[in-house]
Amino acid sequence: MKKLILITLIAFTSSCEKVIELETDFEDKRLVIDASISKHKDSINGIAVVKLSETLPYFSDKTSNVENALVSIKANEKNFNLNFDNVKSYYWSKINNIENEDYILSIKRDDNIYISTEKLIQTPKISSVKFGKRKSLNEDEVELLVTFNDPPETGNYYLWKFGPKKNGKFDYLPALDKYINGNEFTFSFFIDKTEYLKDVDYINIEINGISEDYYNYLNILTSQAGAQSGRPFSTANAIIKGNIINQSNPENFPLGYYIVSEFDYFRLSKEDAPVDFFD
Repeated sequence: MKKLILITLIAFTSSCEKVIELETDFEDKRLVIDASISKHKDSINGIAVVKLSETLPYFSDKTSNVENALVSIKANEKNFNLNFDNVKSYYWSKINNIENEDYILSIKRDDNIYISTEKLIQTPKISSVKFGKRKSLNEDEVELLVTFNDPPETGNYYLWKFGPKKNGKFDYLPALDKYINGNEFTFSFFIDKTEYLKDVDYINIEINGISEDYYNYLNILTSQAGAQSGRPFSTANAIIKGNIINQSNPENFPLGYYIVSEFDYFRLSKEDAPVDFFD
């Protein structure tokens, strides 16, 4: 009798599976703009790069690159038209004689005109980068010691870039000079030796000068990403507006940011590591 009851319960529970339908309608489609003008500290010329895409539903497997826009940058009465690169999937142009003036980004797509204006943010040079001796709690992490001279002006903000990693991506670190203003400063950055120096024999360490607004924007993005860690179906706390407006329809604002930045970099070779450092 007990066996009969058990079999009946198994049959009953196995037949109670319920198909859950997820609502996947997606209406809030927005343009995503990743735009920058960058120049090396020792050069007067640089490159403008604008990546355009559209927001997609969570379950979409489509690509969303935008190729049908008119993109230009105006500075000192000169217009630079950006051409679309089909291989790299972004718009670009060389920008000559970059100075401390307004660089006006204009993007025309369908019936919308997106506008943003930024000035060049300068950056200091990187004095040195070397492998350190301190250990991390993660045995796969190794120390880099990065030294630079912060300028005496208060309120300098930076975006550090480390890489490439074996997946082709980079690590980023926003920073400010609140406690180091006008001084030489050395800080530690730990890299995962299982991710770095696998496909290439060097690490690029890059510093970019950024504005206070962009620094705050990056910190908000980072905090929201951390708050959603481990919860892939959770929604963002709020939509984060960048510094680009939709001149034609302000309510249909884009996502993303536009910066005009000076940079410096230091290339650290794998050969500079101590003997057996990566064994």
